[in-house]
Amino acid sequence: MLRSTSAGFLLIGLSLQAPVQAAEVTGRITDSHTGEGIPQAVVRALPEEEGQPVAQDLTDHRGRYLLDLLRGRYRIQVEVPDSNYLPRRYGGSGDPEDGDILHIPTFDSFTVLDLSLQMGGSLAGRVTGEGEALLAEVTVQAESGDHRVSTTTRADGSYRLPRLPPGEFLVSAGTRDRQYVPAYYPGASIPEEARPVAVERRLNLSGIDFALQRAGAIRGRVRALKGMEPLEGIRVVAEKEGASSISRVATSDSLGRFRLAGLSPGAYLLSAGPSAREDQPGRQQPGWLRQFYPQRFHRESAVALEVESGLTLSEIDFTLMQECWISGKVLTLGDEEPLEEVQVIPQPVVLRGFSPARTQTDRSGAFLLQGLPPGDYTLGMLLPAKHRRLIQIYYRDKLSLDRADRIELEAGKALRDIDFNLAAGASLRGRVRIEEPEYQWDSSRDVIELARLDFDPRGSEDRQLRVEEDGSFRVDGTPGGRYALTPRLSDPNLIALRSPLPRVVTVVEGDLVEQLDFDFRLGGSISGSVESAGDAPGLNQLQIVLINFVENTSSVFDLPSPQYTLAGLSPGRYFLALRSKPDAAHPSRGYGISQVFDSRLVDVVKGAGTSNVDLRVRRSAAERSPL
Repeated sequence: MLRSTSAGFLLIGLSLQAPVQAAEVTGRITDSHTGEGIPQAVVRALPEEEGQPVAQDLTDHRGRYLLDLLRGRYRIQVEVPDSNYLPRRYGGSGDPEDGDILHIPTFDSFTVLDLSLQMGGSLAGRVTGEGEALLAEVTVQAESGDHRVSTTTRADGSYRLPRLPPGEFLVSAGTRDRQYVPAYYPGASIPEEARPVAVERRLNLSGIDFALQRAGAIRGRVRALKGMEPLEGIRVVAEKEGASSISRVATSDSLGRFRLAGLSPGAYLLSAGPSAREDQPGRQQPGWLRQFYPQRFHRESAVALEVESGLTLSEIDFTLMQECWISGKVLTLGDEEPLEEVQVIPQPVVLRGFSPARTQTDRSGAFLLQGLPPGDYTLGMLLPAKHRRLIQIYYRDKLSLDRADRIELEAGKALRDIDFNLAAGASLRGRVRIEEPEYQWDSSRDVIELARLDFDPRGSEDRQLRVEEDGSFRVDGTPGGRYALTPRLSDPNLIALRSPLPRVVTVVEGDLVEQLDFDFRLGGSISGSVESAGDAPGLNQLQIVLINFVENTSSVFDLPSPQYTLAGLSPGRYFLALRSKPDAAHPSRGYGISQVFDSRLVDVVKGAGTSNVDLRVRRSAAERSPL
């Protein structure tokens, strides 16, 4: 008896020292719309701690479940297989990474946890190839915002995408081996041309079918021009013409081989160059120069490749060369202050039509030109408005492209210390004035021509200065020298009040020369055409004689073209005559010293042009009187 009693107490003591660390979690899974229980829903408790088992239960016909859990932290997940109910987690909205953590403290806890599920919709269809062949193992994907699901087609080409939330989805189909061209519903090749499919609650939408087209491919090799060694890791891009968003990318392997698959039929531009990471600014050494097929340095001269359905273009090879760099500084002459935001412009001597990327100086005046093919270059610049008083030069202090020194670049080399030192030029200011207060100048056509008169070994070039609407003009950064300023104005009715018209000025670098003014008054003009018929004299044998009845003066004009304009005439009546040049008479034809062929009386009005004053040399010109 005593032993038995002791044994009974022992069993009781053991049970008190080792309680079962378990708890119950129970509840119902219901339809969020109807409130009815959902049978056959799978409820899982996913432990946060490693080593603990996953607990799960199936709901009964009323949607009830029961989970026995050990003490710990869990995430509760619910889904209904073979249905359109959207899976969700406790405390979450359906995102697999979303949801709250359920804490089970002790064995004697009891938790009631009810969850409701939303009913979604589904999409179904079939994927076929050429000749309506059924395609298996095709990936079909539906995407809407952050929600993306995919599946693969069965042996009969069919597919089904269940449990989709209500909304609009872009649906696409494609094969992993890229033997077929990826497509978006309905039959689009890019997302921008696709039509979204509207998914509704409790709706099983079918007929979302795809007919895939066999894709083309391009393959080739990438090698170095020097030594013809294969290049690994080169990025080859195929861009379809007429659809900038359609492109395919491949990377060359250790043997320099690449293959671009999944291409829809059409014309493609191919380029090969370093990867995006290797092409980033800040790299320390020159890399490989990007090229377009075949061996072109810019897109405009590339040759498009025509890709056909189901065919592969082979031996599309690239031979890359290493780029060149040019670096230096742009400083002021004398005090060597750095000049910021100066554009440095490389221009190839041989590669006509190729425009390398320009760069601009930083706060220290430094610049770096990258991506240059080997060859000879000239180096110029473009100054911002804040530096406009400085003289804009080419490399080695030259003022024109023709006189600029050439820079020779070798493949893979970085040419450093190509520096510019800019001096302050002269500034010229003036105004074109007219007596009419309401007159406005045409700033798009009216200019002042600035022409250098003395010889400059640095190659000064003539310039045209724009006349603003108020008649003012200005030029900065003018090298020292002797210049002629001549107005070239679009209005033929203007009369210069100062003769000779060009203003000649001598400037010293750094000077400010002002009041370079030109005065005009408003007159009129005569314009028309000259026609010489048959075997009559040509234009090079003709002249127009203009006689002013008011001033009793005459002027003679040669004819450079069939259209003529006699500009800057004082208002009044004029006699206009078309005659042969005195030194071009033809005695054998009976012409006199100078033969008159046609004439007109013309009234010139202030501020107006008298047009359509046409003159002709007729076949009976020999019968006209000599002048």
